[in-house]
Amino acid sequence: MRSAGILLLLVLSVSFIYTGCKQAEEVVDKSEEMHENAKLEFDASMPDKLAPEVWSLIQTENYKLTWKTWPGKQNIYVNPVALEAIEKNEAEFPIGAIIVRDKYSNDDNLEKVYVAYRIGGNEETEGWFSADYTPGGEVIKVNKNVINIRP
Repeated sequence: MRSAGILLLLVLSVSFIYTGCKQAEEVVDKSEEMHENAKLEFDASMPDKLAPEVWSLIQTENYKLTWKTWPGKQNIYVNPVALEAIEKNEAEFPIGAIIVRDKYSNDDNLEKVYVAYRIGGNEETEGWFSADYTPGGEVIKVNKNVINIRP
């Protein structure tokens, strides 16, 4: 009688464990699916939301006055993070590096401002966010395919 009770308890325990594991797998699968959907939504909307913030950041930093130019290059400004990577001859720019290139017309008028910002995380762009702006800060174009910029 006692062994029958133990056997019954064992069978019930195994069935509860199996049911719990099955439910946990479903929760994990659903969680992963939700994460992938959220990531797709974030990636799709990120550049449009990020572009005005990046413009605001470089204006707040007053890049033309406070940042150095890329050594040996004209009209290309780099923030301190990028400059350090250039000076140390690092293999790649770290996250946080910002490069701003002012493009002038033949009559020396500022035509557009190109910004590349190493934000990390996106394999397609190798972790770079890039956009072209008018001199007034209006987004001309968010660049979808950014070539990995090296120091």
